[in-house]
Amino acid sequence: MDLSVPLMNSLTLGCMYTLMALGLTMSYSVTKISNFAHGELVTLGGYITALSVNRGINLPISLVLAFIASALLAVAIDELVYKPLIKKGSRPLFLLVASIGAGLVFRYLMFIYADLRGVITIQARTSVEIIARIGRAALTTVHLWVFPITAVSVALLHLMFHHTKPGKALRAMADNEDLARVSGIRVYVLRRLMWVVAGGITGVAGGLWAVYSIVTPQTGWEALLRVFASSIIGGFVSFWGTIVGGITIGLAENIGISIMNEYFNVSTAYRPLISFVVIVLVFLFRPSGVAGIDLIGWIKEKMGRGE
Repeated sequence: MDLSVPLMNSLTLGCMYTLMALGLTMSYSVTKISNFAHGELVTLGGYITALSVNRGINLPISLVLAFIASALLAVAIDELVYKPLIKKGSRPLFLLVASIGAGLVFRYLMFIYADLRGVITIQARTSVEIIARIGRAALTTVHLWVFPITAVSVALLHLMFHHTKPGKALRAMADNEDLARVSGIRVYVLRRLMWVVAGGITGVAGGLWAVYSIVTPQTGWEALLRVFASSIIGGFVSFWGTIVGGITIGLAENIGISIMNEYFNVSTAYRPLISFVVIVLVFLFRPSGVAGIDLIGWIKEKMGRGE
């Protein structure tokens, strides 16, 4: 069985899921909101990119436009929905339900727009060239966008949170928002900055998805399970853990369903089941995800024992 194609697809989708999940990890770590409207940021980014590219705008500028549009939507949802509820003392469960409602409203607005414009399904019409072949798998120009953008995004977010004043202030907010406010940190300004970055990266992920595959008003909602699974594996606090989560979900779904289809004749339509299983297993055996794992220390320990 040649796994080169499923492996390449796994890495590609894993990077896509990572980019989609980075914003969720960032927003949850700071606000503790389980943002089920997050998928709509993916959808908006995908539509903005596809519509821009199809009108002759080059891909880099289209991705910038996707970043701006999804960032504005993320800020708007926070300002119009989450912040008023938080000021009224709403519990996390109410915020979760509100996020589902906000996502539904935007999704149906997207359906109305897409139906009126005749773009229920759309894809960015940009040239995709094969650069090399690894077995039967093709390395294309899409991968030259997806892989570097994912790696750079994770690195920049890590540097931002650990080596800049705004990032350290966001970490302080994540630990104790009231104490951060008393300490003179401009909480609401930083909160908007966080939503801009989180929403913008998610929009770029949606834009890359529009290059890779078709986009519909349900694209973000359909990807949301994988996005949450990626963040859960990362413990909802680690950007490096999130990339591990994204790649894990990509590999588990594609390699797993390929093996099950080959040897047990299981339909590929059952692919989402694997993400559910991964989420359950993580909650059962490693609720904190991989964020707390000291991999370097573990390797040193094993080498010291001669194992």
